[in-house]
Amino acid sequence: MKKAHIDENNKLLGWYDTEIHSTIPQPNIDVSDEQWQNSINNNHNKVNADGSTENFDFRTEAERLAEEQEAINYDNLKASAKAKLKSGQPLTEEEANFVML
Repeated sequence: MKKAHIDENNKLLGWYDTEIHSTIPQPNIDVSDEQWQNSINNNHNKVNADGSTENFDFRTEAERLAEEQEAINYDNLKASAKAKLKSGQPLTEEEANFVML
């Protein structure tokens, strides 16, 4: 039997098999071979109480917003550096570091 080691939010921490592993960390959930294979095939990171699995975004709203803002800042910096290079304007240190990447 397969076991999914999870945290308090049902985030998948690892897979165990009772035929192989003598010690299985808690908490864990029993899953069928089919549920385990589905999770592996689809790179699922959450295991529900019934053993079904899914992809789930565990980030907080603040983390999601911060990552979105970081992407916007990156795009803006890229556009600014590109425009300045085309027009011959000097780059800021941050823009110059971006160009060096």
